[in-house]
Order: sequence, then C-alpha cells, then structure tokens
Amino acid sequence: MSFISLFKSLSNFQFPYNIEDKPIHESSLWQVFLGTRKSDSLPVTIFKANQGQQTEPLISNAIHKSKVMRIPGLCRVLETFDSDPQSTFIITERVTPFPWEQLSSLLKAPEGIHVGIIQLLNTLTHLNKFVLGTISPESIFIDSKGQWILFGLELCTERAQVNPSLFGSHMRLYNSLMGLSTVSEDVGKLDGMQLGRLISKILGGSGNVPKDWQMAVQSLSQGHTSIQNFTKKLQTTSTFTTNPLIPLHQQFEELHIKDPPGKLVVMTNLQNAYFDNKDLFHHLFPDFVKGMLIPELTNVITWLISVQSSNPSALSKVIPLLAIFLDLTIEQEHLPESSKQLLYSCFTLQDRQIRFLLLIYLPKIVNHLEKREVSDKIYPRFSMGLADTDSTLRLQTLKSIPVIVPYITERQLNNEMLRYLAKTQVDVDVEIRAWTVIIITKISTLLSSSSGNRANILATAFTKSLKDPNIKTRLAALYGLNETIDLFDVTTIANKILTVIAPGLLDKDPLVRSKAKSLFQRYLNKLEDEAKLLQDETSSNPPTKDIDFDKYCDEGSPNVEDLAEKFLTSILLTSGPASSESTTATAGAMDEDVWANFGEKNASNVSDEFGSFPAKVSSFKTVSSNGAQTSVQETWEDSDADFDDNGWGDFSIDDSEEIKVKSTVGKPAKFEKSWNSDTIDDDWTKGNSRPAVKRSVLASKKKSSILSKPRTSGSILTPHSSSSISRSATPSTLLRSKPTVTKVKSNPNNNITADNEIEDDAWDTAW
Repeated sequence: MSFISLFKSLSNFQFPYNIEDKPIHESSLWQVFLGTRKSDSLPVTIFKANQGQQTEPLISNAIHKSKVMRIPGLCRVLETFDSDPQSTFIITERVTPFPWEQLSSLLKAPEGIHVGIIQLLNTLTHLNKFVLGTISPESIFIDSKGQWILFGLELCTERAQVNPSLFGSHMRLYNSLMGLSTVSEDVGKLDGMQLGRLISKILGGSGNVPKDWQMAVQSLSQGHTSIQNFTKKLQTTSTFTTNPLIPLHQQFEELHIKDPPGKLVVMTNLQNAYFDNKDLFHHLFPDFVKGMLIPELTNVITWLISVQSSNPSALSKVIPLLAIFLDLTIEQEHLPESSKQLLYSCFTLQDRQIRFLLLIYLPKIVNHLEKREVSDKIYPRFSMGLADTDSTLRLQTLKSIPVIVPYITERQLNNEMLRYLAKTQVDVDVEIRAWTVIIITKISTLLSSSSGNRANILATAFTKSLKDPNIKTRLAALYGLNETIDLFDVTTIANKILTVIAPGLLDKDPLVRSKAKSLFQRYLNKLEDEAKLLQDETSSNPPTKDIDFDKYCDEGSPNVEDLAEKFLTSILLTSGPASSESTTATAGAMDEDVWANFGEKNASNVSDEFGSFPAKVSSFKTVSSNGAQTSVQETWEDSDADFDDNGWGDFSIDDSEEIKVKSTVGKPAKFEKSWNSDTIDDDWTKGNSRPAVKRSVLASKKKSSILSKPRTSGSILTPHSSSSISRSATPSTLLRSKPTVTKVKSNPNNNITADNEIEDDAWDTAW
C-alpha cells in the first residue's frame, strides 16, 4: 500500500501536513518526504518509518529519543506520530540529505567542506555522554541555512546505561539493514572510528585529506583518539586557522542575538573575506548562501538605507554589501520577496554608484522578476538615468535599454522611451549619440508598427544621425539602416528611405560614402525585385504609348484671333435645343425686339418662363456699346460658361432638384400676361420698363435668374481690364455651386442700375 493511499484509508484522521507524492530519499528504515504545515505553510521534512518486525525496536528507540533530546546539531523535531504502528512519522524542520552527487563540485571549495566537518565535531562534542552508533553517509542532512546536522537515533543510548549485548545485537541489525560494516564492538571507540571513516569519504578519500589533518584522521579512524582530542588537534592546524569561513560561520551562528551595529561588524568581515576570494563563496553549499548569507545581507542593507538620513556615511557601506548581495543572488538564482523589496528601494536612491551597480546586474536580475514588477517598480526610476547629468550613468542606462524593453508596457516603450531616446540622440557626448542609434536598431522590432509609426520613427532617427558631425554616429546610422531593411515595405523605401541614404553618397568621409553606396544599392535592389513582380502582374495590359513632349515645345503658338474664331465656330456647330420643365419655346419664333430690350428691365421682373435658364445656356447675344442689339445667336451648349465671372456660377439651382430638359424645337412659345398687361400691353419698351411676368412654380424656388446677375464689361476677345475678370465653370460645377443672390446696390451719385450694367455688357464687341 502506498503512502498516500494509507492516509486516505485512515478514518477520522486529519494529518496536519501536506506531503509531496514522491520521497526525496529512501532507506530500509525511513522514507523521506518534503511537505508543508497546513496552518502556516511552514516547510517541513517528514520521515515515515518502514515498520516491520525487525525494524520495530530501532524505530521505537528513534521516536523516543527524538521526543526527549534537544541538542544543537541534531535534526530539530517538530512533532511525532506513533499512535498507529502502520503510520509512524517524525516531522522535522526542512532538511535535505547530503548531496553526495555534488561532492566533486563542493570540493572545489574545500574550505566549505572543512566548515561542515567542524560542525559535525561540535555536535558530537555535545553528545559525548551518548553513543550514537549510526554515524554514516546516511545520517548527514543539510538544513535550510546550510548547517550540517545528524538524523538517526535508532541506536542512541547513554553511555552509563549501555547493555553491551543488547546494543551489539541492535547494531548488527542496523548495519545489515543499512548495508554497513561493523567497525568495532567497543562502545567507547565506535563513534570516533565511524567519524574518521566518514571524514575520509567526505574529503574524497584519504589521499585528499589535508596534510596537517592526515595523522589526526588516521588516529581517529583506528580508535586511538577520542573525538574531543581530535577536535583540539584540528584547531591547531594551519588548515583550520587560515580558513576564513570558520570564524565567519561562528559569527553568523551568533548573528541572531546581535544588534544592527553588531551585525554590520559581521558583514564587514564577510566583505573582506568575499573580496579576498570570491570563488570560495561561489562553491559553498547553496543552502548556506540562500538561507544564511542572502537573508542577513538583505537585513543589514535595509537597515543602512533606513538610517541614511541621520548617517550620511551609511550609503558608502551599502555599495560593497550590495555588490556581494547581487553577485550571490545571481549565482544562486535566488531572489525571494524580501530581496525584491530591497532592489526596489535601491533603485530609488540618488547615489550614482548604487544605481550604476544595479544597471550592471540588471540583465540577470530581470529574469527573476515579473513584467508588472519591472514596469511599475523599476522602469520609472530606471528611465531617470537617461536624463542624469553624469554622462557615464547616462551611457550605462542607455546600454541597458534592450534588457528592460521586453518587460515594459507598450505605452512606456512607444511614448516615454522614444522621447528619452530623442534627447539622447542630440547628447553632447559622441558615444551616447552613437549608442542611441544602436539601441534604436536593437529595439526596432518591438516598436509599434501601426499606421507606419515605426517606419517614420526609424527614418527620422537615421536621417538625423546621418547629419551628425561625428563619423562614428553616421556609421551607426548606416548600420541601423542595414539591420532594419526587413522592417520597411517597398513604398516606404521608395518614398522615404532612399532619400535618407542619398546624402551619405556625398559624405566627406570615403568610408561613409562607400557604406552608403552599398546600402543604397541594397535598398534599390529590393525595389527592383518588387518592380519585376509588378511587371509580371501587369504583363497582360496593353503597353502605354510614349509621348514626344519635344514636339509640344516646337509647335508655335497660334494667333489669338484664329483661336477665338475656331472656338466660336465650334460653338455654332454644337448648338442644340433645351428647355426648362415649365417653359416651351421655339428659338426661331422669338422676336428680335424682345431680345433687343431684354436687358433694359431688372431681371427680377422677367419671368423664368422666358429668361431663366435650366442646366444649359439657351442663347448668346452681342450688344453694341450704345445698347442697340446687333445680333442674336441661338445655342444650347454651355460652351462659354468658362468665361463668366459672376452670374454663370450662380444658377441658383438646388442640388436636390432635378432639371428635366425637353426638346421644344418648332413649337410655339406660351406667355402669360401680368397684372398690368392691360395698361402697357402695346408698349414693351416705353419708359425702359417691361411688364412683370408671372413666375412659374419652378422659378419660384430659385433665388435669382441668370439674367439678374450683373456682368462686367469686356469681351472674350478683348483684353481683361481691372473690372473684367474671367472664371471657368463647367455644367457639372454649375450644378454643384451653392445658390447665391446678387444684390444690386444703388449709387446716389450716378444712379447706375442693374439694367445699365446689362446694357453696357461688352459681349456685343465679340459678336
């Protein structure tokens, strides 16, 4: 039955610990599991006994001694469960078996191994009144602080109460179960002889034992000396006295009872030992570094930061300790929450040396942080370095941008970061300007490519750097263009990038010209490749005929009068009928007298049935300078609309109205009498007045008639005067133009009316 299944089968049993499924170590007597306490998530190690008829006396003795013995160096027991013979447990602090598979790596720093051996000797010194009988590779464990401790009290007995026969039988049983040999039956020499053999194994064999230790270890292994005497001999050797870790470890054991200044003294000793031999600390037991050194360094540095306001010299002590902290943290890849808070606090400090130190280790620090932590806690302080007055700090911050960019938000990158880079690009330091271009190149793939934003940014940045007076910056710009060629589409290359590279072809430096030429050709080749694809796609289309524009220049300019004559002739040839929706008229039936006096009355008195035109113009007239009519030419083509200045553009036709044109050639024109037709029916021209004709429904919707617009004097064939301005208008534009009303202002001095303006029209000279 498996361990987990056993728990599930126990009724009414609530085990207060969470246990992992697989054991981390197994022996004939114990299965070792990692777990946590349910109440507070405390990490623990759970030893489950392999109960059996043979093992029962050994396990019972181990459980009993675990309850009553509390000696430093023994595995600290938290709780035992032995009420059920099938589920006997010993719950201890979090410990792990000695990493024998890593022994070769640990021996690279034998000083650390020597410290562990000293710890075992100290533990056995405290147990001098007891006989263990179980000292073996299976009995050494490492706690969370890297301390070497012993587990296994299956044979533990007070020396004064030892029964040699019973103890001997139990020892032989234990050795047979664990696969060990019996080194001695003498209870007084047993522990020392087992320890001597264990030391030789730990040090990699008797040949690797330090020379000044060899005699002592050999004597201990043979039972010629006690553990107490062996310890005293080691303390007099140079291996012991020159080992910096031994006194340092002793100080760390007492650190919990020291005040902050006392802890600072210990950390100063650590600082000296660390910088004397860094490799020594890099090969220590990981648990010692993670559980002892890093937490204590964190506490001391935090305390120094808190007292910096009252003790300005505290920050100078922070720098070396922070360097050790960062080095060990990265080496062990261990960054607990307390260490993260320390990093956030250090980034807020104004000391440039501290900030520079953080930038050096930033590439390896961010790997242990979440994106939210970097963008919220580190980036705001990090970006301040780009605007620092010290050029060294600005440059180091600039070089660290590619490290932090993947962890910041899109807004921080495409808004804030680019603003800082725009400033560093014009920095007084040449190295910073060159590095700015390199950094922009490295982060270019992460920039937002929406709406061509990335292409614009890169083109602008490289253009500015190509104009830099220093050759290094210009070469950096060419490097950036070469690396980012795949980020530009062919349209952007044609419109922007080639014009960016082109000035480099005329650079004063030959190296810049050479690189610019090859780069220009590379971009041009990309355009030509795209052009070949376009040619293949459009090969089925008919080819466009070439135009010889030189012939346009060789042809002489025609005579203006001949051109006007040809133009008017074309009007005569294209004339045609048109009528409004509410008017039917025959052009040939119109009386010339009507047209002769048509402009003598204000246009507002003329009915739209007669004088207001639809979408096309119905006639042209020529008037002599004295107002007499000389000719009328009928046309239905708006051929001369281009030459009207005011009236032709204001047909006053609403865009929403539909104009229907009907052919009315050959039909009689219908007229309606006005309200005063009886009084002046036979006198159209008398008094330069005309009867007002009743407006049609269509005409009532229009604001003004075409004839109501005053015309400036002048002819299409005569030169323009200051009062005659020509404007082009097509029928389509006339329909789109907004309605306007031309107001005729009276002049009290000369009393010129709209009628006079019409009579003075210079169109008569053209005809």
